[in-house]
Amino acid sequence: TVRVEPLLNQVVGDIRPALWVFLAAISLVLLVACANVTNLLLARSTIRQREMALRTSLGASRSRLVRQLFTESLLLAVGGGAFGILLAYGGILLLTTLSPDNLPRIGDVAIDGRVLAYTAVVSVLTGIIFGLAPSLGVALVDVSQPLKGQRSTPTPKHSGLRSTLVVSEVALSLALLIGAGLMLKSFVRMERVDPGFRADKVLTVWTILSEAKYAPQKRAAFYQQAWQRIQALPGVKSVGAIDNLPLSGVHGGGPFTIEGHPTTSDADAPAAYRCVVSLNYFQTMSIPLLQGREFTEHDRDGSPTALIINETAARRYWPAQNPVGSRLSFTTGRTQPTWLEIVGVVKDVLHDGLESPAKPTIYLTFLQSPQAFMVTVARTDVDPASLSPAARGAIAAVDKDQPVLMTRTMADIYSDAVAQRRFNTALIVAFGALALLLAMVGIYGLMAFAVTQRTHEIGVRIALGAQRWDVLKLVLGRGLRLALLGIVFGLAAAFFLTRFLSKLLFNVPQTDPATFIVVSLCLGGIALLASYIPARRAMRADPMLALRYE
Repeated sequence: TVRVEPLLNQVVGDIRPALWVFLAAISLVLLVACANVTNLLLARSTIRQREMALRTSLGASRSRLVRQLFTESLLLAVGGGAFGILLAYGGILLLTTLSPDNLPRIGDVAIDGRVLAYTAVVSVLTGIIFGLAPSLGVALVDVSQPLKGQRSTPTPKHSGLRSTLVVSEVALSLALLIGAGLMLKSFVRMERVDPGFRADKVLTVWTILSEAKYAPQKRAAFYQQAWQRIQALPGVKSVGAIDNLPLSGVHGGGPFTIEGHPTTSDADAPAAYRCVVSLNYFQTMSIPLLQGREFTEHDRDGSPTALIINETAARRYWPAQNPVGSRLSFTTGRTQPTWLEIVGVVKDVLHDGLESPAKPTIYLTFLQSPQAFMVTVARTDVDPASLSPAARGAIAAVDKDQPVLMTRTMADIYSDAVAQRRFNTALIVAFGALALLLAMVGIYGLMAFAVTQRTHEIGVRIALGAQRWDVLKLVLGRGLRLALLGIVFGLAAAFFLTRFLSKLLFNVPQTDPATFIVVSLCLGGIALLASYIPARRAMRADPMLALRYE
């Protein structure tokens, strides 16, 4: 079959779902920040009631006061947007520095006219939308009370709106934190996946021979000399080679026929990846042999072609039996088959990355199928990267005109396999932590403001016999009620939103109960701490000073 796909999809790869998740996460953080600022503006407008009453008594209309507060909100939003642009330049530099090398088009990330226009629009819109409540609240204030010397007190609508904003902050933060928790758990589980080999202290040397210069027999001679020279390097314990390195995502393969189970077409035939390996490859990569034997010097041209398969192939195509001794052919249909014998079974190795399960794989020996492209792997007892120049020299000693495509440690290749998920997880966790910080500041700010506004009331309660523990419960109770409401709404939002994380999760259900419970408990505990600080201050209030507080 032939599949036509836009080039952009190949370049961008599977990063698009992550970008949408990042946009949603940033939007949630923006909403939490805007709710926080609105709460601060509402508190400030309450404190300024006396000022507004005085302006009104001197002839200022309410519409003029509304315009004044609205303009202040708009200027605050635009100023914040401008400051955010300055921070964004540093953020982009940090992002490109910390991002993995295999992240597509990371070098194209920059601030251009479209970004500036988008920032300006968002800044103005947030200033308009979230500045309405503090501005319009002025029209609801009874200006006679502040002029009579009475304390500035928030209206019930203001108090209810501030509580609603805090509940919203907690809910949005919880939804974002649950998403971050799911991705973090996915990353931990992926890092625990057994790739089937040991990646530590292994150097890889990538070479491809000219097919015009090197016929199959010359290829075998070249690589065998190169491997002997690399084996002789100080610090090298063993050397092997393979044409399709694990975790590289590069593989060849196709259908085959099992002796005694003929097929009429390739579509009906079993299929498997095919890899060509040298002697000692499995030993060098610490890939266990499960059944049969490994390749030996006797498996060469003129001898019966030997094969080794992985356990997935054995389990799928030879269930409940020992496949060693069975024969298969890479010719299918009516073509006269050439039979090849299975001599061993090895442990599964992941070729397409840690997130993809092992596929049926057939290994051929290099002595019987010499390839032009091979990746030499050398296990060392020293830092493998330090042997890179010597390994290149070993190749040049065999043929000074033969280039080495690259040398990399297997640990770096393994790290690349998890780099993008590590980067995605780190960003989401950072966004979640920022949202949590803003939400806790919101709870603290609301409770601190409430304590300040109710200082006189608290003094009266203590003077009439209330225990300080009662004052603590009064303040903590309100903070916990708001936090619990936010957690309830946040759980509902998380159940809905986490479905969009399905492509970014690995072996973790979208509604993982443990993550939901742990994150909710942690958020509740932090909210309790944020409420306790102002509650403790209220508990220590001097009733005589509180009664005189205005």
